[in-house]
Parts: sequence; structure tokens; C-alpha cells
Amino acid sequence: MQGLALTREQDILPIASGTVAALPLNPHQQCEAIAMGNYANDHHYPGYDFPLTPKSIRWGGRWTGTPFSLPYRCLIPAETDGLLVCEKNISVSHIANGATRLQPIVLGIGQAAGMAAALCIETGCQPRDLPVNLLQSALLEDAIAPAALVPLFNLPPNHPDWQHWQHYYLNHPEQYPLDGCCPLASSLKAKAGAIDGITIVTGTFQLCAEQDYRLKVSSTGQTWSLVTLHPKINQQFQECGDGQLLKVWGRFNPAGNWIRVEDLEPLEIPSDRLAK
Repeated sequence: MQGLALTREQDILPIASGTVAALPLNPHQQCEAIAMGNYANDHHYPGYDFPLTPKSIRWGGRWTGTPFSLPYRCLIPAETDGLLVCEKNISVSHIANGATRLQPIVLGIGQAAGMAAALCIETGCQPRDLPVNLLQSALLEDAIAPAALVPLFNLPPNHPDWQHWQHYYLNHPEQYPLDGCCPLASSLKAKAGAIDGITIVTGTFQLCAEQDYRLKVSSTGQTWSLVTLHPKINQQFQECGDGQLLKVWGRFNPAGNWIRVEDLEPLEIPSDRLAK
């Protein structure tokens, strides 16, 4: 579909020197984000190899796509009134479609289209005339399923400041941080024993490859992959040297053979071990 806005590959790649895509703006320089995704725009063609690395970022022990937001106008046909599209048939280039076709963002697109349709009926306007800030507020403040519109690495939706920072960056897109991390008054890191299911282990850090971190647990000799949802810990992973002794607070996932790290503390290697 040809919409009022076309989302292209360039719109979902990282900002220069950043880890998030730029927030979408309409001609009035208003942020018009209505759904969010983070899948790398991969494509599968026989006989060709399209590496994902330039389209992805390192995050928490894994590769992931750059977080991005879609504009409201890509749901609105350029010339047809009384119609909103959703699912995978939005106004998007064939390359960007590699990232917008995934189910999580498709759910967000459907929620935004449904909410916009309801608001258009309530206000008696065409989709192209619906104020985007009215739609955004309705999505963010929905009592049953509040929608995330602005990607934030360090703030989960259950945090009391989450809605504030969503509204703030929608109203001040020029202040959206390059790393997708908003300022917080207190740390979100878990403390030992503060969260159920946390286990404390000590082991040797292994840097196996880029964004491939593992821990050989001293007490069992078993090796686990390390992943995290915390930006600061992700940075610590990147700064740890191979062979570093670590104390780790985390949740074990035996099925995936990984530990989701909530906190970590580098330890000094005893002198007798250094000698060996």
C-alpha cells in the first residue's frame, strides 16, 4: 500500500553513533510513533548472503535488531478515506518489511489501527485528520494493554516512571537519547536476595566470540551462556577480560543453558592461581 508515509530501511537502522533508530516525525515535526519493534530486517533469498550485523546491535549477550518505532501515517492510504490498514500490509518498503513483518510489532500495529478507528468514530473524523497525540495517549494509558511506543532499554513497562518517559520523548523527540536509556533516579539492578529466584554463583568469564559470553561455574564445572536485560551489565560484559573471575547474581534457565544476569561483581584472582 502507498501510504501518507513510507517506512524504509534507513528509518529502522541505528542513529549515527547510537543503538536505536530515530523516532518518526510528521511534517509538523511531531513524533508520530504508534508501534515498536526490534527485529533485524533480514531477508531469505536463494543464492545470496545478506549479513545481519550492520542491521543489528549487540545487546545483553545476544545479537538483536535495532529498536525502532513506526509512524501513524504508514497505516493511512495516501488517497483513500475511511480505511486503516494493519498487520503486514502497511506502507513499508520491501527491505524494511523484513523487520516489520514479525508478530510482536504486527500486534502493536493492529492495536494502534483498532484504537485509531475507534477514536475516528468517536470524534467523527477521517484517519488522516486524527491528532496523533490523541492516539498515542489512548495507547499508552489503555487500562487493559498499555502499548509501548518509544524504545527504552533501561525501563520496563512495570516501572512507575515508564509512562512519564514515554510521554516525555513523544513530546520532546529531539531529546531522545542515542543509547535508548532514559535518566533514572535509582538503579534497576537487582540486589542479592531482593528478587525471588535469584541464585549467586562464582565462575570464570569466557569471551568466546563477539556478544558470546559464558561463565564456567566454579562449584560444578558447568558452562552457562550469559545474557542480561540491564544496559550497565551489558557494558560490563563488553569490558570483562577472558578468564576474569566473576560473582554473578542471576536466574538459571536449564532449557536454554543460560543465566539471565541481574548483577555481577568482578573478583580478583588469588595470587597462587596467577602463579600457576
